[in-house]
Amino acid sequence: MPFVNSIILADDDPDDVEIFTEAVNNDIQLEVVRDGRQLMALLEHIQPDLLFLDLEMPYKNGLECLVEIRNNEGLKDLPVVVFSSTTRQVNIQTAYDMGGHLFLIKSPIYQELVAGIQTIFQLDWSDPVAIKEQYRINIRYAAFG
Repeated sequence: MPFVNSIILADDDPDDVEIFTEAVNNDIQLEVVRDGRQLMALLEHIQPDLLFLDLEMPYKNGLECLVEIRNNEGLKDLPVVVFSSTTRQVNIQTAYDMGGHLFLIKSPIYQELVAGIQTIFQLDWSDPVAIKEQYRINIRYAAFG
């Protein structure tokens, strides 16, 4: 039995959504939203085991959503994986500083991306802060992988 049974993916890139969907096994319930407003509306009704959050989305970007999530008493502990193409350390650090628990860079290599997603599903998300702290190196955070 996986540690993750339900996921929301917030991502507006159709190719990334397709790859992510292929990485999810049938035992995991997946909801997909294409922008930040849809995400925040869905989170009013559903709290998943894990949220994968793209940084660049229409209407509300990932960081804006992350701030709202962390300021919401009912969502503040929701495990969040920031799921982005950026490799810039400042963006990775900002995502962690704003409340992300893990940062997955979208690899351009299909097999690497699928393997990374599937590995994240298998982590024990009962303590997302412990997962986050594994990626702290001195005062900075590193991307997963």
